[in-house]
Amino acid sequence: MIISLIETPEYSYFNLHAEEVISSNYLNDDNQGIYISSLQFETANRLFNFIKESTFKSTENIVLDFENIEHLQSNIFDKIIEIRNLDYKLVLLNISEKIIKQLSLDAIVNSKNKFNDKKGYDIYYFFAETSSELYGIEIKSSAVFYANFKDRLKNYIDKYEKPHVSSFVYLHSFVDLKKFISTENPFIYYALYRLAIKIKHQWEPELQNKPILVGQSLTSTFIVSILSKLLKLDILVFDKIGPITKLYNKLEKHNFENRKYIVVSDLVCLGTEVKITKNLIEFSGGKYLGNVSLTKIETLKREDIKLDNIDRTISVFSISNKNNLELNYHIYTNLEKSHE
Repeated sequence: MIISLIETPEYSYFNLHAEEVISSNYLNDDNQGIYISSLQFETANRLFNFIKESTFKSTENIVLDFENIEHLQSNIFDKIIEIRNLDYKLVLLNISEKIIKQLSLDAIVNSKNKFNDKKGYDIYYFFAETSSELYGIEIKSSAVFYANFKDRLKNYIDKYEKPHVSSFVYLHSFVDLKKFISTENPFIYYALYRLAIKIKHQWEPELQNKPILVGQSLTSTFIVSILSKLLKLDILVFDKIGPITKLYNKLEKHNFENRKYIVVSDLVCLGTEVKITKNLIEFSGGKYLGNVSLTKIETLKREDIKLDNIDRTISVFSISNKNNLELNYHIYTNLEKSHE
């Protein structure tokens, strides 16, 4: 299974570290989570076979993202050459100084290649042509992922037009994330990989002390189970926390004292369920670190929420005033005429 393929009109994108994480944790049962930093030959060969047998050849350009890769197993360079020999132009992203020699990147000279201040390459064109349509395109992994997530999500936003009784607002639209998650495999695994990387960056010191991931619903239980494997953390599941709160797990069965918790959601809109879960954790003696979700709704301006605000949700995609019209997603109150 290849999880990170994102096709655009100009190129096909692959994230090599994400593919290595899948190989390590699901195919080889190596159980290093996202902490593996070496690209193995088996992963490169799996990618080669996928590209060789693929039908996405509407473009002759392939982008290979090496972000978070610090070491290469032997013969990786040979496999990269084999991919190129399938008549593709290759663009390499996020090359660290450690792997420049291993990839023999001094063999091709291209003035368009972009160095970074860490003595690596932000972008390396693995060809020597003086002109290419790729030179005029800004290729960033976060932007590529975000645009693709948005295009996929459009298909799972339906009309709702009912009051949301727990938060006392009118919802014009409903994001069917349960259907999105069940239909969009393996892309969801890539999205959760990116969420795990975000969690690592946000709470890296805290992760040494093994905080517990908390699921709140059936959908978030799937999400939390994947994050648990990628981050090597234990999980706690509250069977249902929703508009009408029903907590089926007995709190007394779990010792909250001196433990830290990250609440995992599928979608955070106004944060009612997160606040309920946070209160349960703190009331029971635990410490709430924060909340993560696959998607969130930005009902406040980003500049009005401080980066160190514990109630700030970390997600891989946001519905905001910049994209809600395109996604046809709206929230109203009785103070707004437009909900009628």
